Amino acid sequence: MYNSEINKMIMTSMKSGEKEKAAVYRLLKSEFLKFTTAKNAKPLDDAAEIQIIRKMVKERQESEKIYLTNNRQDLADNEKAEYLILETLLPQAPSNDEIDAFIKSSYPDGIEQKQMGTVIKEVKEKWSSADGKVVSDLVRSHITK
Repeated sequence: MYNSEINKMIMTSMKSGEKEKAAVYRLLKSEFLKFTTAKNAKPLDDAAEIQIIRKMVKERQESEKIYLTNNRQDLADNEKAEYLILETLLPQAPSNDEIDAFIKSSYPDGIEQKQMGTVIKEVKEKWSSADGKVVSDLVRSHITK
C-alpha cells in the first residue's frame, strides 16, 4: 500500500516545499526497509505497514509526553508534528460502538473465555485498523461465565 508509493510521497512533498513531511516519509521508508531486511522477516503487507505506522505514532506520542514533562516545548512540538503526519496515513479506525455492535450481532448469546482469541481475530479481519487493546477490552466485556 504505502511501500510502493513512498518514493512518490517523498518527491511530492519535496517539490511542494514540505520538508517536515518529506523527513517523516523518509523515516517511514527506513522503517519499512528495516522490517523487510530483518532476520526471519515476514512479507511487508498492508497489515504490517499499518502496524509499523501505528508503532511510530505511539513512539512519538510517548516522546512528546517526556519532552513536555522536561519543559522542552520545542522538541515536543516537533514530535507532535511528526505523529500528526503519520496519523494521516492510517486508515480510519472503527468506533467502539461499531465494534461492539459487530460482536453483539455475531455472538448474541455472549462469548466464552476460550472463544476470545477467535472473536478478536474476526474483528481484526473485519477492521485491520482497529486498535488491538480496544478490541480485546470490548471482547472481554462480552464474556459470559
